[in-house]
Amino acid sequence: MKQKIVAFLLSGARVALLLFLQNGGKEERAMASGTVMLGTQSVVQAARRRQVDHRFYTGMAFAMAAGVFAGFMKTYYAKTYFHSPAIPFWVHVHGAVFTGWIVFYLLQNLLAMYGQMKLHRSLGILGGLLASGVVVSGSAIALRQARQGRFFPFPDGYSLLAVSFSQMALFAIFIYFGLRLRQDAETHKRLILMSTQLFFFPAFGRLLHGINPLTLGIALCFYIAGPIYDVLSRGSIHRAYRWGVPLLVATMPPFAVIASHVGAWRFVVDKWLL
Repeated sequence: MKQKIVAFLLSGARVALLLFLQNGGKEERAMASGTVMLGTQSVVQAARRRQVDHRFYTGMAFAMAAGVFAGFMKTYYAKTYFHSPAIPFWVHVHGAVFTGWIVFYLLQNLLAMYGQMKLHRSLGILGGLLASGVVVSGSAIALRQARQGRFFPFPDGYSLLAVSFSQMALFAIFIYFGLRLRQDAETHKRLILMSTQLFFFPAFGRLLHGINPLTLGIALCFYIAGPIYDVLSRGSIHRAYRWGVPLLVATMPPFAVIASHVGAWRFVVDKWLL
């Protein structure tokens, strides 16, 4: 009898153990399945976010390219059609470099959007060369205009050089850190966007006949478009915008013109620049 009872208990224990192991396996498989599903959802969400990001930045690139073309259409791109005055060779050089950067920025965004990251990265050296050309030619043309007394839309050479040099310096800073932090894609793309946004004022200043509230308002809208998109898509503003956008605003003509009245700046301009 005892042997039968022991055998019965052992049999029951074995059944219980088998049921436990079987149920435990199901729970583990369910947990593993849930983990995989969560992981898959995270990957899908990240991919969708990148896709939306690419659309935003490519859209901004197209908008800026259109604005630049419209702003310089009469005086440069379609000057023959509008019978605009001839421009010297050095202006053509600046225009070619400037246009090259705009086209390059648009191309890089398109490559990123369509997943051609290997080609996107390989063109980085070309971008650095174009950016260097923009700084050199942009500074040179501003200096030449100031020496020739061609200040429009600014009241004098001090203001022209203050705006131009501050924007070229900020462009160089954005590009330098954008290239240095190229492994950090989120920071990189924001810095390069802000560097290109600096070209809005020269373009829209010509399109809208100088510096006025409309010109300032449009430029400011483009400057804050990135931070607004960050809030809508991320819930917070990226650190690159937190310090970059205030610098963009600081180089806007009204602030730069005020700074141009500083005695030290006027001394430098009179002593070494004009």
